[in-house]
Formats: sequence, C-alpha cells, structure tokens
Amino acid sequence: MTKREAERLKQDFENGVYVKKSTTIMCVVLALCLGIFLGNLLTVIFSAQPSAQPTAAVQQTQPAQPQITQAQASRILELERQTRNNPDNIQAWQQLGNAYYDTNRPENAIVAYNKSLALDASNANVWTDLGTMYRRAGQYQKAIESYNSALKINPTHKNALFNKGIVYLHDLNDKAKGIATWEELLKTNPSARTPQGQPLKEFIEAHRN
Repeated sequence: MTKREAERLKQDFENGVYVKKSTTIMCVVLALCLGIFLGNLLTVIFSAQPSAQPTAAVQQTQPAQPQITQAQASRILELERQTRNNPDNIQAWQQLGNAYYDTNRPENAIVAYNKSLALDASNANVWTDLGTMYRRAGQYQKAIESYNSALKINPTHKNALFNKGIVYLHDLNDKAKGIATWEELLKTNPSARTPQGQPLKEFIEAHRN
C-alpha cells in the first residue's frame, strides 16, 4: 500500500465511512432486541381480542329432509317407471304416493295421490293421506278439504277425523272446531286413542282448558 493510499484510508475512517466492528455488533443486538419486543407486543394485543365464534355456532340451520335409503330410492324409481309406462295404474300411483309419504316428500306425494284419485276417487285412505301431505306442505285449507272428502266416503274414518281436528287446532287456530271434530269421533268410537296411545277423551279435556 502506498503512502497516499494509507492517508486516504485514514481520512475515510475519520470521516465515518467505515464502522468499527464493535459498533456493528451493537447495532445487530439492538435490532434483535427491538424485534423481540415488537413480537411480544403484537402477541399481547391479539391475545386480548375476543376470539371469533365459528359461523356454524350462531347460524340457525333448516332441518334437512331425511336421507332416502337405497331400497326406498329403488322402489320410487320402479314405481315411477310403472306409472310412466302405464299412467292408468291406480295401485302404482297410490304406492308411489305412499313411498313419497314415507320419505317426507309431500309435494311429490301430493302429485301421486291426486293422479290416483283422478282415476278412482272412492278411497278414503288415499284422501286422508293426501290431507296429511297437504298439511306438511303448509296448505292447511287443502288438508281440510281432503279430510272432508275422506269423511264423505267414510264418516267414521278415525284418522281423517283426528287429523282434521289437529289442523283446526294447531294450524288454523280454531280450537272450537278442533274439539268439535274430536267429539264427533268419540260419538262413534268412545274408546278412540291418539296415535301416542292417550285416550281421546283425556286428550280433548287437556285441550279444552
């Protein structure tokens, strides 16, 4: 190194162009300490915030339709094939309606039962099942009309009378008509019971109050 180069290096060092090794180490240590401090600070801030609740915990879900078993699905497909190939097959339409009834598909059951009744309107059981499907579909007046059609054929039809009273009481908010319908059932069937096994007379008294 020449004398001139040595003088220039000394001048650059004095002017701060070069940094001492100890100074560099100190800067690195300070930077690490600052990083650790900021990391801890952010952790405390985020920990203090309330945790978000899962969406599923606050949402109200609609009840799903029951799953159809493979056997039920196969049965429905077969009955649909039969009614498609032979639209005048009353029994196939009735059985298709029953299959949809059992799998809680009221709209489909309504179509099938109406197809059956269009061919033969003399079956009180089909009218009663149709009324129940109309009720599940939220068509309460249609349900009453279907039960009445069943009662024209069989005035003492137990299920038609009991279900008609249920629709009046719970869906149409007409307690008087509901109780009157059940009392009509008691006249012809004093030992009648609800589907849950409760004597109908006790059931009526419980709803009279």
